[in-house]
Amino acid sequence: MSPILSSVESSITESPIRRIAQLLEKAGDDSSIISFGGGAPSLAPPKEVVDAMISSLRKDPFKAVSYTSTKGLPSLREKIAEDLTKSGDSVDSNQIALSTGATGGLFMALEDIVNPGDEVIVSDPTYVGYEGPALIERAKLRRIPVKKENDFQLTPDAVNETITKKTKIIIILSPDNPTGRIQKKKNVKGIADIAKDNNLWIVSDDTYKDIIYEGSHTYIHKYAPENTITACTFSKSSSIPGLRLGYVYGPKEAIDGITKFSQYVMLCTNKLSQAAAEAFYPVKETYLNKTVIPTYKKRRDVMGNMIKKHLSVCDYVKPHGAFYYFVDLCDSKLDDEEFCNRLLEEQKVVAIPGKYFGNEGKGHIRLTFVSENEKRIEEGILKIKDFMEEL
Repeated sequence: MSPILSSVESSITESPIRRIAQLLEKAGDDSSIISFGGGAPSLAPPKEVVDAMISSLRKDPFKAVSYTSTKGLPSLREKIAEDLTKSGDSVDSNQIALSTGATGGLFMALEDIVNPGDEVIVSDPTYVGYEGPALIERAKLRRIPVKKENDFQLTPDAVNETITKKTKIIIILSPDNPTGRIQKKKNVKGIADIAKDNNLWIVSDDTYKDIIYEGSHTYIHKYAPENTITACTFSKSSSIPGLRLGYVYGPKEAIDGITKFSQYVMLCTNKLSQAAAEAFYPVKETYLNKTVIPTYKKRRDVMGNMIKKHLSVCDYVKPHGAFYYFVDLCDSKLDDEEFCNRLLEEQKVVAIPGKYFGNEGKGHIRLTFVSENEKRIEEGILKIKDFMEEL
């Protein structure tokens, strides 16, 4: 008889996105599989980023792979602060701590501020990764349905109606995964005011803040700096997801608390990754505006046109940021998970079931448009069309 695992372990479900990543890894070089599944960039990082890591290793290999402080290299944190300030969200480098991607930053932020019995507000649908140990063990999620007819906006009125005496945190993701919507400035400001008036925390997931095709990102930290912890990542913007580097910023006391937790979970982030991130900032604007945004925007438009032409029975909202279409299967005879399982088995096309993003996601599938080139996107949508016709 084996020793008993924790109750938290048994309550956590496997991420469908990571399950798909594992399947694709096992499939190896099977070029017949078209992946609209994971949200990983498909572009190489800038040459300057690669060169910086190689140079660091060649110049002093011992130093290149040594420990750093838990908060991260001061020189990198200075660059992050300068970039945020230039982008419209003033912050001091002492208010920044590096993390293992945005995922690690969000985990540590919630560990830092969640108490037993707290309630946490999230939109529905939204990213699957918020229900980690910090929430499952101690807090209750209160989901606010957001509708495609309203561009999936999380409104101040809806937040106000959901708040109770136990509410502690509002989690906001903009641009959003899976819907691609960008929160309107008036809604961001309104939610910031609610947080200040009710002494609530805001945890802002800014993973896709640089991946915007129309419109602009509004930093909620700017409007509620004492109430907001923001998590960011280098994975999407600089195309280095496997280097697992991100950062959090906010009130110094909160960041110091996150740093204390991080000492016992990761000790420090990868120093080579930090060298890569430092090399990214001088070329960030050029790389995003001349490579990333034009490439992904073209793929987004190709997928949108194909959905409109060949999946006309499906409903969707055109994403203005991030990597995804969130497609309503409408009159499909299958639930979304069975749909995705059979789509992979019969057509070798990967999609993510919408139900994992919340109750409002049921009957939807999430399609990533950044992972494949335009020709493969067209081929994949035609395969989905064939599959639906066979149903």
